[in-house]
This record gives sequence, structure tokens and C-alpha cells, in this order.
Amino acid sequence: MSDCVEQGMLRNRPFGDVIVLVKKSLRHLTECVHCDERYVIVKVANCLIVNLYLPCVGSKDRLLSVMILCNR
Repeated sequence: MSDCVEQGMLRNRPFGDVIVLVKKSLRHLTECVHCDERYVIVKVANCLIVNLYLPCVGSKDRLLSVMILCNR
């Protein structure tokens, strides 16, 4: 990652990670159910939030990434 930052501004999410930002006042109601490289599942009060990264058409291994994710 540090090599990429040194080369200039990052564009197009080169590493495929995901993140969920939670308002500070809701932090005590928040629980991380599962966190992985391509998806995050967070429970806020009685709501379940799923943030999923699916690679775009331009990614050469996109189908393989989706198949691996679905088989977990």
C-alpha cells in the first residue's frame, strides 16, 4: 500500500476493501458481525447492514472473486 501511495493519488479502489462509517452517537448500538476483505456485516440496533464489494467488468479475475465470495 505504501508503494502505491508514493506513486500518487489512489484511484478506482485498487485493493477492493470495504468500510462502514457509523455515527458516533450510534456506536454503543453497533456490533461488527463479520468483517472480510470484500464484505462487512454490521448490526446497528435492530438493523443489519451489509456492505459488499463486487469487482467491475474491467477486472480480469472478477468472476473468480465473486465465486469465491459466494462459496464462503
